[in-house]
Amino acid sequence: MRFVAALLDGIILGIPNAILQFSLMWGTGSVALSYIPTIAIVVLTIYLDGNVGGTPGKLILGLRIVNEQGTTIGIPRAILRYIGKIVSGMILLIGYIMIGFTQKKQGLHDMIASTYVVYK
Repeated sequence: MRFVAALLDGIILGIPNAILQFSLMWGTGSVALSYIPTIAIVVLTIYLDGNVGGTPGKLILGLRIVNEQGTTIGIPRAILRYIGKIVSGMILLIGYIMIGFTQKKQGLHDMIASTYVVYK
């Protein structure tokens, strides 16, 4: 289900991001300006994960990111989780593949931030 949530996020967040990025790059000629939409998506992702419990894809599918107490994880832990997601993807996506093989279905990024993805 988390994979499907990631696909939904790619559609909901990724496609508009790509359109804005290319529009800014080609419209202004500035590569630096083209990073603004991506930075906005990163900030939005951290905010949603920390305060709402997940990105649009997770929320649509009834998934929530929670801490050990079952509540939203807050911004500091969401930042740590986001950094962990980068690490999870660095070595052949092993940090993500772990989700299918751990007892609590945690990826490396979840373990780093002490978070869980649950159905709500």
